[in-house]
Amino acid sequence: MDILIVENDSSIISDLKLILGNLGHSLVAVASSGDEAVKKAGDLNPDLILIDIKIKGEMSGVEAAGKINDLYKIPVIFLTIFIKNCLIKSFGLPEDAIVLSKPVKQEHLEYGISRAVSEKK
Repeated sequence: MDILIVENDSSIISDLKLILGNLGHSLVAVASSGDEAVKKAGDLNPDLILIDIKIKGEMSGVEAAGKINDLYKIPVIFLTIFIKNCLIKSFGLPEDAIVLSKPVKQEHLEYGISRAVSEKK
């Protein structure tokens, strides 16, 4: 599976790249802003996007994911350090959003990917 990561933290990107490799997935690109994420999603057509809720630029990760969904229908897994439900709700995530806490554990990412893929079908 080809995956686009939208994240600002290089250590998180390194961890995710390692985990994705362990799970047999490919990192096709990294973006750090919403505009860059939307462009790369259109150019590369990844199978899945891992996107931080809070990213660089004027567009939040939630807004970028909404735009990507409207244009390309690519499944998204949200990443955040703000895992408490009250904080997540304040970001305006859809109720069925898949949200993983950073730093991401391999078994959580594996579950999130399987859920995202099964919901896409």
